[in-house]
Amino acid sequence: MISSGITLLLVGAGLILPGIIGGEAATHHIGIVGEGNAPIVQAARDLAVADAGTDKNPEKFETVNYANQEEAEAGLVAGKVDLVLVGGAKLLQERTGFSGNGLVDTLQRAAGSVRLQRLVQENGQAAADVIAILSSTPLEVTGLDGADPEADFRPVIAYAGLLLMYIAILSYGSWTLTGVTEEKNNRVVEVLLATLRPWQLLGGKVLGIGILGIGQFVLTIGFAFALVNLTEVVDIPPLPIDDLLFVILWFILGFAVYSVSYAAAGSLASRPEDAQAAAFPMTMLAVAGFFVSINALDDPTSMLARVTSFIPFTAPFVVPIRRSLDGIGTVEHVASALVAIVSIVVLVRLSARIYTGGLLRFGRRVKLREAWRAARL
Repeated sequence: MISSGITLLLVGAGLILPGIIGGEAATHHIGIVGEGNAPIVQAARDLAVADAGTDKNPEKFETVNYANQEEAEAGLVAGKVDLVLVGGAKLLQERTGFSGNGLVDTLQRAAGSVRLQRLVQENGQAAADVIAILSSTPLEVTGLDGADPEADFRPVIAYAGLLLMYIAILSYGSWTLTGVTEEKNNRVVEVLLATLRPWQLLGGKVLGIGILGIGQFVLTIGFAFALVNLTEVVDIPPLPIDDLLFVILWFILGFAVYSVSYAAAGSLASRPEDAQAAAFPMTMLAVAGFFVSINALDDPTSMLARVTSFIPFTAPFVVPIRRSLDGIGTVEHVASALVAIVSIVVLVRLSARIYTGGLLRFGRRVKLREAWRAARL
């Protein structure tokens, strides 16, 4: 309950504070040397208005005039201006960063629009039309199966689901891991096993902590959506229902796969300090699944994406991404889901055996082979 309350407070602060603190648009100070700079600055202002749209404040551009380039360079080094325009033909900046400079890009676009405007003036085309053309996306993107008005949002939903799944697996999987280890460490498990079979205890642990973790997760996401709709700090696009349902399906499958494995790992540790070491292989599998899904974003039909769609530890990360990008067919998708479900059943059986062999061995970390053999006795 305490962690849920803290999580909700952090989510609320993360959504509300940026709008309060960072509500004002950025103001850029441009040094001016010579003639021919005013049209470029004005074009940059127009581009900023077009980029911001009607719901946001556009970036502002203020100019500082210098008599010569030497004075402008001194002002640039002193931090009085962000960039310097010289004669409408040259742009000075203090240093060139590896990731580039957004302000430089804006002024480059502005200079390009000014030159384009000069070329088309004799045809009577207005400067506003030039700005509109440069700020728009004139090419309509249509898939072979026709236009999809929700196509731009599907990868976003899949990637958001991927991040949430990764966080949930590492967070709530560790709950299962810790819960099993604590029961073993304080000998509560001996009392429980007097009335329960080990596989029942394993299933109850996974189901109980899974419901609690997912419940907290749903509460956090629901609170965030309600707060966003109430405050309108972020524009939420229309969400494709089918994609949401498939993300939820794979979220449940992925959580089940990892929770069962974390429970088995917890039974091998005798102390909470050893639990993370025992669960290290599952953590690395989750990290690998995350990075493979990033690769699937670039090429959803690659051989790596196809193969990992049928591996239970990576499929929950990869398949939603592939589906959002139309990189997986219906037959392949159904087959992948069936493989995941069968794998969960098999993992429950295997993990129950490891769980049985490791629960009643105390004082040291139990080896996987030792737990497996002990379960037969």
